[in-house]
Amino acid sequence: MSSQPPSHSQQPLLQPLRQQIAEQSARTFSCQFEGQTVWVKRAEYHASPRWRWLASCIARISNNPLYIPTQAPAGVVAIQEEAKRLQHLSDLGVPVPKLIAAEADWIALADAGPSLKQWLLSPDCSEQEKSTILLAAAKALADLHQAGRWHGRPALRDMAWDGERICFLDFEEDPAKVLTNEQCQIRDVLVFIHGLYRYLPADSSLITQAILCYKTHAPQHIWQQSVQLVDRMWVLYRLVHLLSPIAGKDVRQAYFMLRYLRSPEARRRSRLRWLLLTTLGLCFTLANHID
Repeated sequence: MSSQPPSHSQQPLLQPLRQQIAEQSARTFSCQFEGQTVWVKRAEYHASPRWRWLASCIARISNNPLYIPTQAPAGVVAIQEEAKRLQHLSDLGVPVPKLIAAEADWIALADAGPSLKQWLLSPDCSEQEKSTILLAAAKALADLHQAGRWHGRPALRDMAWDGERICFLDFEEDPAKVLTNEQCQIRDVLVFIHGLYRYLPADSSLITQAILCYKTHAPQHIWQQSVQLVDRMWVLYRLVHLLSPIAGKDVRQAYFMLRYLRSPEARRRSRLRWLLLTTLGLCFTLANHID
């Protein structure tokens, strides 16, 4: 079903919503409109961070397109593009929030339930409920990929569950501007698995259940290419492995994600490479001492 925003003739009905937006200072907030909870998101203005230039250089050097930065545009352009993408995805049957209204610098969306992050961190959410939610999320992402679509950044805070269905949130970022369709889907896989390790213990069986559910229902070539890509990232894997005991959560979660996706063949090759590098380093050290 299409979720068209109000037409021009309906615009006067938006005045109560505009008034609430004018009274708020937050960029994103919820409010009541026509008897329902809606979420309003304003345009955000930000400068392009320096890390984008560094990430672009790494992408060129490593020939890994997933390092290409895909930050969303700023200001009204970002909000207008998100509104268009939400409408397009809704017309395709993708589970996204209903677009209630959209103006130049804000959009209003129907409430889609708490985010998966909120569910997993809630002390009232049982292990069985968490399993149900994560399996539904994995299946929804797999179905999205089967349909030839992608999210762009399916972090668990950008997916919601209302007790019946998963809903994808936050479409400011569109990696399709710099990546192919398949690369966008592979990026989704890595982001989703990283998110599982972010909010669950590394040894949680829920992580394995969710990943296997995605793998079962997703296009097999996307899963295979995700594994192949991670296999080529063996230098990064060794680096985050070394840093994980002292680094922050993001590095440790990246390590767990890469470790899960690496193939047995890559593990054997990596051990041989590491042994070779260690041996070479030992040889140089001994040579310096002998001299």
